[in-house]
Amino acid sequence: MQRHAKIEQYLDLICNQIRCKKIHNEICEEIENHINDQKDAYKVQGIDEETATLKAIEQMGDPVIVGTELDRSHRPKPEWSIIVLTLLLLVTGIVIRSFTSPQDLNGLELFNKQLVFTVVGIGLMILCYYIDFTFIGKYPKIIFLLFTALIIILIAKSTPVNGRYIYASYLLLLFPTLFAGIVYNMRNKGYLGIIICGLFLTIPFVISRMVSSFAFSIIIVMSCFVILTIAVAKKWFRVKRLYALLLIYLPAIAIVVIILASNSYFLQRIINVLFPSIDPTGSSYIINVINQLLLGAKFIGQGILPSKFQGMSAAQCLPGVNNDFFLTYITHRFGWVVSFMVVILLTVFIIRAFILCTKQKSVLALLVSTAATLTIAIQTFFYIMSNLGFMLFAPLSLPLISQSSGFLLINMSLVGVLLSVFRTGYFIKDEVINNKGISSSF
Repeated sequence: MQRHAKIEQYLDLICNQIRCKKIHNEICEEIENHINDQKDAYKVQGIDEETATLKAIEQMGDPVIVGTELDRSHRPKPEWSIIVLTLLLLVTGIVIRSFTSPQDLNGLELFNKQLVFTVVGIGLMILCYYIDFTFIGKYPKIIFLLFTALIIILIAKSTPVNGRYIYASYLLLLFPTLFAGIVYNMRNKGYLGIIICGLFLTIPFVISRMVSSFAFSIIIVMSCFVILTIAVAKKWFRVKRLYALLLIYLPAIAIVVIILASNSYFLQRIINVLFPSIDPTGSSYIINVINQLLLGAKFIGQGILPSKFQGMSAAQCLPGVNNDFFLTYITHRFGWVVSFMVVILLTVFIIRAFILCTKQKSVLALLVSTAATLTIAIQTFFYIMSNLGFMLFAPLSLPLISQSSGFLLINMSLVGVLLSVFRTGYFIKDEVINNKGISSSF
């Protein structure tokens, strides 16, 4: 039904005062309904259509004043809690690095590198913050496939280091966020939608198994499966939950069992974690060093090295203290109190992010923010467990803290996506799906 010209003019004047364009359609619909209700009330009193319309519009008030008030109440606001926590984590990493780099970790070169990548990471965060995240839901398949093509090109053009394609590996961590767009697009499509989501999930899984460590595959799969499970639990696929969960998890469990059964390296990791004393100078060496450093760590201050490492520093007896075992290193170097502070900061960041995710009214905003948060959270969990000696999976990064330039840039990008969602997600309306088709409400 076509709007009355006067109503259209009135709504245009209101929207001209509101800077957040995402909310225009919703506000127009709400105000138009109020006008029509009041117009109908006037018509019941015997007033003609045209006069009733004009009186109803007049009763709504001056459009400039109404629009200005609505602009104040519907203005996108940055989520300062996440911004502050992110900056605290970055500063914490830099401060710790400032004490460790000059003495133990190859001088000031790594410290300067950390500063440069931190600045670049902040730039990426700001860029992602201002990018409209809803494009992930508008063109999910195209974006997903183009991103896949980009990774394949990187693999083809780069040289592997120890069998791994480093730059392609970093980008793999963005797949769960893009997968959220696929799940959003496939909702309401029943079991077929779930199957299509599963087919898209196999793409990053296969690539990660070919070019990177098992930890990347696990992070990707776990994040994507949680997203799918949320969609099923909320009945967004409009299918029976039990059957949908069986369709998701039975094939996944079978694949995992086959991979683990055929992967002697992973089985050896399990044995090393459970029985580190079996091969203390071989495959269990790192686990044993971690355990000994942690046993010698104090609550505050420099820990005690085992007698066999006397005359050495922790950085000399434990490889990878810059990246893989930075948390173990600072525990030994500064005491448990410093590690607790780092872990608490990260935990508060993750919990706060998840709380904000649950407050999103839009399906797309919920899925995208949850996927980004999960990627950071699972990285954190794996890293902490590995640095406590439970090395089932290789540690990737302690987000925003450890010296991992590529991971820092990716995680800062994910933080930017989170901030973008938390900034405008409350104003997003999902696509309306009905029997006649789909009408976008972005």
